[in-house]
Amino acid sequence: MAAICGLIVVGAWAWGTRSGRAVGVAVGVVFVAGQAAAFAVSQWPRSLVAAAWLDWFAVWLLVGVVCLAALVIDRSVHPFASPRLAGGNLTAGKVQWVASMATLATVVLLCGRGLGVVGYDGDGRLRFSARDDEVLPLPASLRLVSADTCADGGSSGNCTAEFVVMAADDADRTTTVTRLVEHLRGRGWPLQPDHGVYRGSRETGGILNWTAHQMWLYADVEPASVLRPASPPDAVVIYIDNL
Repeated sequence: MAAICGLIVVGAWAWGTRSGRAVGVAVGVVFVAGQAAAFAVSQWPRSLVAAAWLDWFAVWLLVGVVCLAALVIDRSVHPFASPRLAGGNLTAGKVQWVASMATLATVVLLCGRGLGVVGYDGDGRLRFSARDDEVLPLPASLRLVSADTCADGGSSGNCTAEFVVMAADDADRTTTVTRLVEHLRGRGWPLQPDHGVYRGSRETGGILNWTAHQMWLYADVEPASVLRPASPPDAVVIYIDNL
């Protein structure tokens, strides 16, 4: 999606500029390189939870705005000297410039509206749901019973993910918890015991300010108020929320 929008933005700039094809292509290459760098910064692991794709896709909005501003400045610097269209009052250069401006403005408005709806929540913070790769794949000694990345949620874009895990060799719950905590710590979760509950928090990477993800699981049998009726008695439920 970002690649398609990027090609449209850069192509519209290169086609609409009055500074010549060489300048248009050169600046377009710089924009593409900038987007590649933004992708690398956004998705670099750094032992953090990888940011959502919206994090680096948003950079194309900035690129689009820069392109729009560049075309406006370009229009004031380079007058239209192209031959007039047959039977019309507009020059071919002006039609080309207007078409480029309209294309860029459409992409910026559509992408900006989409990002605003998807990425913004009621309290002004950015959130994304927990992903499977924050827990999976499990080691051979454990097996996944079920997974739901938004089993419980409310307003402001918050979601609580639930992963139900059991031992692959019918080991008891205590053994399952020990194996699971060891596995999750190896994946970067700093789980620590706290009154019968293992808790840990991981910051999110990316360019934008995303909320951290919180994880917890019960070392002992879960309270009746939160116990999943459909879960086997020796199963352990991993909870991850983005509050």
